[in-house]
Amino acid sequence: MNIFTKKIISFIFLISIMSIPMIAIGFDTDLQELKDSKLSSKSIQAIIIVTMNWLLTIVTVLAVIGFIISGVYFITAQGSGEIEEAKSWMIYSIIGIVVALIGYIIINLVNSLLLGNATQTIVIP
Repeated sequence: MNIFTKKIISFIFLISIMSIPMIAIGFDTDLQELKDSKLSSKSIQAIIIVTMNWLLTIVTVLAVIGFIISGVYFITAQGSGEIEEAKSWMIYSIIGIVVALIGYIIINLVNSLLLGNATQTIVIP
């Protein structure tokens, strides 16, 4: 791809990015059909945050269940091979719990930065 083509593609991309606010303003009309629809009146940011918190809750619950199952498997293990497998399950469950907690922290951090109140405390449900 030569430089002229790259410049044209970059210019088109820049113009399209700069036109997004104008398109959003154009869609911000007060249409009666939108009011009568059963769609949510929440912002997209709020919907994404609620969805991510819901998914992270599911991951946390599954990781805790996996941790409990690996604990039972560890207690009932009789050979060294079963003990090593139970240890690996437990390590993966702990990694799952840590990833879910880091996810909660990141989502709350991004939410507070987007809302402009960076002093907001992190709430883990």
